[in-house]
Amino acid sequence: MSAAITINPYEIRQISQPDTVSQSRLRSIAQNTEALATAVENKWEDFSDGERELLKALIYASIINQDGNQGFFASLRTRLSLAWMLICGETDVLTDYFNALIRLKNAVLGAIEREHPDYEQTMAEVVQEALAKSGDNPAMTPDEFCEWLSSVSD
Repeated sequence: MSAAITINPYEIRQISQPDTVSQSRLRSIAQNTEALATAVENKWEDFSDGERELLKALIYASIINQDGNQGFFASLRTRLSLAWMLICGETDVLTDYFNALIRLKNAVLGAIEREHPDYEQTMAEVVQEALAKSGDNPAMTPDEFCEWLSSVSD
């Protein structure tokens, strides 16, 4: 069964490496990325194996530092375009774009994590351990919290 969103490899590449950056194009990419993140969060199991692998490759490529001149110059061109948008004061669309990328990355990594066969058991053990430890620690009073907050802010 295929997910509600058809994954186009060109659009996937545009998410992580837009060739040219204009405010309207970046807004469109951000909206598509948000929609894709929503689909990953809600219907990861409905994606085909190929679609999942494509998304995993996109996320892993965004995490791993790309070396080489070709990648450097393509990245430089994109960064200069994004810098120009900042100079022109178009920060809202940049914020939307980067937030969408972060959401997609978290959605895919979360889906990969949940696919692991030991995920449910490990999470149950972690929650039980945290609950057991929370009984050993008395709650902080409001005065203690204010004191701690003051010490942190100094």
